Amino acid sequence: MKLEPASHLSQRGSHAANYGDFIMTYFKEALKNPYHPKLNPKGIINMGTAINRLMETELAARITQGDALAYTPAHQHYYELSGTAQLRQALAGFFTRHFCPGRNVSPDNLVVMNGVGACLDSLGHALCDPGDVLLTPTPVYGRIFTDFCDRSLVCVEPIDTSQETNVDGMTFDLRPEDVEERIVQLTSEGKRVRGLVLLHPHNPLGTSYSPELLRKIFAVCARHQMHVIVDEIYALSVFDTSAPHQSVLSLDDLPDPEKTHVLWGLTKDFALAGFRVGVIHTQSKELLQCLRAVSTYQCTPHLIQHAAATLLNDIEWCDNFYLPTNQRRMQEAYTKALKRLEGMGVKVRRSQAGFFVWANLQSFLCPCTEEEELKLFEELFESGLFLVPGSKLYCVNPGWFRFIFTIAPEDLDEALNKVELVLCRRRTPRKHRP
Repeated sequence: MKLEPASHLSQRGSHAANYGDFIMTYFKEALKNPYHPKLNPKGIINMGTAINRLMETELAARITQGDALAYTPAHQHYYELSGTAQLRQALAGFFTRHFCPGRNVSPDNLVVMNGVGACLDSLGHALCDPGDVLLTPTPVYGRIFTDFCDRSLVCVEPIDTSQETNVDGMTFDLRPEDVEERIVQLTSEGKRVRGLVLLHPHNPLGTSYSPELLRKIFAVCARHQMHVIVDEIYALSVFDTSAPHQSVLSLDDLPDPEKTHVLWGLTKDFALAGFRVGVIHTQSKELLQCLRAVSTYQCTPHLIQHAAATLLNDIEWCDNFYLPTNQRRMQEAYTKALKRLEGMGVKVRRSQAGFFVWANLQSFLCPCTEEEELKLFEELFESGLFLVPGSKLYCVNPGWFRFIFTIAPEDLDEALNKVELVLCRRRTPRKHRP
């Protein structure tokens, strides 16, 4: 009898190696063939990866000043891998100014890691055993599932929300009773539900949860002795001043403070994905001890921590110039994208934060199925445009797409022209299409 050769990998290694990640697959394709109006006009415009290119020149000018990347011999050696005192103090001051004015955030409650993805991975390791369940409302940023599952083997289960309007006219509405119902359902199936993950502001919906709703949801989790992980990576990317974001750090009546953990990083609000700076705020001393131990494997380079601290401590540049200018440019780019898409007959769910236009293209699908949604995705990709279809963000209603509007301003018009061309072809009866 011929034996199959043994795998060189463990079961979890095989799982990570063979996990099919749709978004990363097409991101890599876009990365290999980037659009340029002169050098590569047939390349791909990336409206699928959540990056902000609206302040690149200003960021480069500030970072290349002598103080941010000031190299010293100390940067050659080991340092406090869970976050230097300099950076944790800068983050604490920054949070106090912007997340919870009037309340001091302690640097002792902060752990720094190399990105918010690493923070999620580490929380999965620290709070869950393999096979345990974390809940998250969907649609949602797709890598929430992989960030917890790849190494920690945590099962992320959706709380489905839909496009049906509630009594207040809201779509994709999350209710405390939905959270309760899902916990009870999964528990009755013999699964151990350890926590809830919320994106606040939400990706891809582009809205924040109200303090009242957060308190009600947190109360449900507290009754079931669950952790709440709140990712606030877009907290300062709010471009609608009529809908301000209120951080969980500002709430003074949390049902279970030691099981409420808040994440942030420089990737979105400061458009510094390449810096790999993420931070976890927690009041649990036991969790802090664990996170400091595992941060050895997920640390941010010393010099980068110094640069990040320098930016956050520069109040004149950071608070008075960068953040308000970025928010104003985001508002302008969002308004442009919104008007263009609505002019094409696309229905849009209004956003107040983040880099997203959450758009309904169901009128361009016939039939309105996930298969047809992916056909439209392929048509857009072949035209030179990468968008993320809603089914890959676990949306239960086919036909929704996430558009990133914070791409380079000179690329936004061209990207929307490509969208319009593809949608116009779809409006033409199939037998008449070229």
